[in-house]
Amino acid sequence: MPRVTAFVDALREAFGHAPVDRAIRNGLAGGTDFYARENGHSVGHMPPEPGARFTADQLYLPPKKPKP
Repeated sequence: MPRVTAFVDALREAFGHAPVDRAIRNGLAGGTDFYARENGHSVGHMPPEPGARFTADQLYLPPKKPKP
């Protein structure tokens, strides 16, 4: 998994070793903080698919009326 390794190394350089290693350990332990797949090999666990679906009309928030 050379591309994944290069990406993880870049993340460690940008954010530090501790948070990246913590996320990887979480994924290996069954959590969903880390998942990688390359050339048919995978590491970690994918998060579940979202269960809720919304239309654009349901997400629309009308503007607030100004107070007098």
